[in-house]
Amino acid sequence: MTARKPDNADTYAAIDLGSNSFHLVVARREHGELRFVDRIREMVRLGGGLDRRGYLDLEVQERAIECLARFGQRLRGIPTANIRAVGTQTLRRMRNSSAFLLVAETALGCAVDIIGGREEARLIYLGVSQGVSGHDGRRLVIDIGGGSTELVIGEGLEPLELESLQFGCVSLTRWYFGKGKISRRKFDKARRAVLAEMQELQVRYRGLGWSSAIGSSGTIRAIAGICQAKGWCEEAITAEALDKLIAETLSFTHVDAVNLPTLSERRHPVFIGGLVMLSACFDALGIDRLRVSPYALREGVLHDLLGRLEHRDPRDKTVQAFKSRYGVDTAQVNRVRDVALRAFAEIDDGEFNSTAQAEMLGWAADLHETGLGVSHSHYQVHSGYLVGESDMAGFSQQEQQFLATLVRHHRRAIPDKYASGLPARMHEPLRRLLFCLRFAAILCRTRDDSALPRFGVERDGHRIIVSFEPEWAMAHPLTLADLEQERVQLRVPGLYLDVSLGLPGGDAA
Repeated sequence: MTARKPDNADTYAAIDLGSNSFHLVVARREHGELRFVDRIREMVRLGGGLDRRGYLDLEVQERAIECLARFGQRLRGIPTANIRAVGTQTLRRMRNSSAFLLVAETALGCAVDIIGGREEARLIYLGVSQGVSGHDGRRLVIDIGGGSTELVIGEGLEPLELESLQFGCVSLTRWYFGKGKISRRKFDKARRAVLAEMQELQVRYRGLGWSSAIGSSGTIRAIAGICQAKGWCEEAITAEALDKLIAETLSFTHVDAVNLPTLSERRHPVFIGGLVMLSACFDALGIDRLRVSPYALREGVLHDLLGRLEHRDPRDKTVQAFKSRYGVDTAQVNRVRDVALRAFAEIDDGEFNSTAQAEMLGWAADLHETGLGVSHSHYQVHSGYLVGESDMAGFSQQEQQFLATLVRHHRRAIPDKYASGLPARMHEPLRRLLFCLRFAAILCRTRDDSALPRFGVERDGHRIIVSFEPEWAMAHPLTLADLEQERVQLRVPGLYLDVSLGLPGGDAA
């Protein structure tokens, strides 16, 4: 008899913790396609509560947590594996974001991934592309958020150029119109600052070119709505319509006095900053016409989540490209990967997401020798740096740091603060995967398949017992000596290693 699928097994959710507003989308998978069943947006203005030192205002923090608690109520019953939440520019800038995330994740009921600017751009492009009929033609996608603006050129579902600028509707309004006063001088000053930042990007993007331009996000939709209500354009925003909107907006002397049709009260306080940003994009990139997409980051997160669940994970492609770029020894990384995953399978108790942890361990094995392309001496340090500091499409900042930590500490001494910077929820999985990767690196040190032993691994809490055949152990005293040293190193992450001669079910020595 076939087991009945849980009611919400085909329900998926994505949460976008933006600098201006928080978004939740819920969709069901029907006949191979996503059908959106719920959309919730709350104007939290997280970016407006962050001071110049990176500390979050308590009132804004409370507002954010209350919003996430409401989101968490809506998410109840949806499998955790079918939910992904991401945080953007404000969380990237926030000092001690781990403390905020601990409370936020509790309220929401799931982990929150902080994503880098280029990863945000990739996900926005993926989301916007879902709403484009056909996949022909090169397109430019612009998304103006609260704290950053993402610009992407791509073809079909593949981005070709990704960029994230540290200007958004909240930040520009705050920096250049802080007291609410509006003037041509302030507008031009803000616009010049953005254009100066776009000089290098302008040359690159114009050189690559595109056949159509698409805008997403609340700012662009608000501008389109006003222009349409005024009769200045129909569906797309034109350069002429944008100029008319700027002239009318600058006829007001204060942010609070701006009176434009369809402009909502929620969008009103940060509208002027978004207008500056879009004006600079039109000018720098020579845009004449910008179509408006109803899709954005959250839809991209949802489709990316489905890709992960259906073995179309962009992280695989990133790791393979990394291996190729740094010319790793494929036979050796496969050897280490196989041993590490065998060890993991034997100690895994299903307490954590086993599939996700096995994937991370496999990628760490694939990348652990990338630093050899820099220097043979202390190559694990170089490997960790390359993994931690490179743009790695598909990985959140926490995932990338987790991977870099595994790679950095797969051999030699483990420092006391090896897990610093990682959220507490990742510490126990890191401890277990660190053992598996280090154990595999020791057994594969000779780079010889014929020297690999049969082995068994058992775990009892933080105690791990590895066992070998006595004959193999007698022929490999150096490996046993390495494992003896490993006992000392593993005490730092709180693991206690014992070596037994005699496989389970066999005769002990």
